[in-house]
Order: sequence, then C-alpha cells, then structure tokens
Amino acid sequence: MTTLDLAICPVPRQREHWITFMTNNQFKSKPKNSQLRQLITLPVICLPLIASFFYFVWFPGTRLGNSFYLGMKILMAVWPILAIRVILKEKFFDDPRLAQHKMGLIVGGIFGLLTVVLLLILMKLTPVGPVVYANAQRITQRTADLGVKEHFLLFALFVSIIHAALEEFFWRWFAFGQLRKIVSVPSAVTIAAAGFAAHHVVVLSQFLTVPLAFVLGALVGLGGALWCAIYQRYNSLWGAWFSHMIIDFGIMWTGWEILRMAP
Repeated sequence: MTTLDLAICPVPRQREHWITFMTNNQFKSKPKNSQLRQLITLPVICLPLIASFFYFVWFPGTRLGNSFYLGMKILMAVWPILAIRVILKEKFFDDPRLAQHKMGLIVGGIFGLLTVVLLLILMKLTPVGPVVYANAQRITQRTADLGVKEHFLLFALFVSIIHAALEEFFWRWFAFGQLRKIVSVPSAVTIAAAGFAAHHVVVLSQFLTVPLAFVLGALVGLGGALWCAIYQRYNSLWGAWFSHMIIDFGIMWTGWEILRMAP
C-alpha cells in the first residue's frame, strides 16, 4: 500500500478496487495489435527528448530551432489522432461518467495546490531557493535569448493552459494510454514518466546547473507518474490537466520573481 493509494482511495472497498486496478493489466492489447502498438508509440515518445536538443541547446532562438519546436508540438497534437483513429482504428475516447471527471478534478486540484505550496516552501525556506536565485542572471539572459522575456505574461498563460493540455494529451492519454496496453500499468507509468521528465531535464539544464536540472527533472517525473495514476483511476484527463495547470502557474510565478530580481 502506497501513500498515493491512501490519498486517492481512502475508503477501504474503493482502495481494494484501486489496488487491483493498478496491479492488473486490464488494458492488455490483443496479441495481433501489440507489435503495431509498440511501433506507433515507443519511437514517438523518444522524439521530444531529441527535439529539445535542437530547439533549446544547439539552435535556440533560431529559425531552425523554432521549426523543431513548432514541428514537435504539431506532432504531439496530430500523431495520437492519426495513430489511434487511422492506424489502429480504435475509439478515440472512452466516455467516463461525470462523477469521474469531478473526482479527477478534485484530486488533481488538491495535488496541484499542495505541490505549489511545497514549491514555495522550497524556494523560501530551504537551500534550494538561494541555489535557484543564484542563477537569476543566467535565467534572465536565457529567457531574453528565447524572445519571451518581454511577453512573459502571455508566455506563462500559454505554457500553463494550452501547453499543459497538449502535454497531458500526448503523455498521459496517448503515451501512457498505449503503454498500459503493452506492459503492466506500473511499468507503463514508469516509462511514460521517464519520457516526460527526460526533455524537461534538457530544458532545465539551460537555465540551471546540470545537477540541479536532474534533481528537478526527477520531481517532474514524479509529477508525471502521479498524473498517470489520476488518469488511470478516473479515466479522465481533466484532473491531470487541472493539476498540471496549477503547478505550471506556480512555476511561472517563481520565474517572474526571478526575472524581477535580475539586474
């Protein structure tokens, strides 16, 4: 029994159902589709990591780098639709009950708010804050190089609302949703969370030191795993997206404070 199990399913009877739901691979695909499902999923979830080197490390702020960024986001939006509807010819979405959407939003909202509180504590009351703030000049310069410093509010809204929804669609609905039909649910959570964290490590390494980028990237992976669990439990992306949005707003607020500190 894990803390996540207790948090999501406090009622014993529901908790027993949750344990069975998470440990049994109820979404195992039919053998005839397993290889095809691997081909449409595994190579694609590696692409965000590869693309992040092009648009954030090697060619940031250039036409080539921006093309890789835009192309990757288009792929994340379009490929799941083509893969599920055209290649696999499967139903696009299940139809969860309204109660599932509501519970997903409640659980996701609680997780998001707790994470933002933890972020504020780390930044204000622990050695993490001074380490991050020590990189204020580097963060400010990198933000300016990418052309978002003068439009930070619009950038924050885009990242927190639209981009968060896109990532949930790609990483939770598509990547995790297909992986759980190939491997066990815990393995699917691990793979999807690792893929989600990997490109964030690359991005963070451009603003912070590499060791700190890996530490924060691991926390991103943990968040991705919990969003997979919320989606798995409630069969709804609303909770994961709502949680993701709250956390991204918290991160953007921290970023704004750092920009204000830099000379």
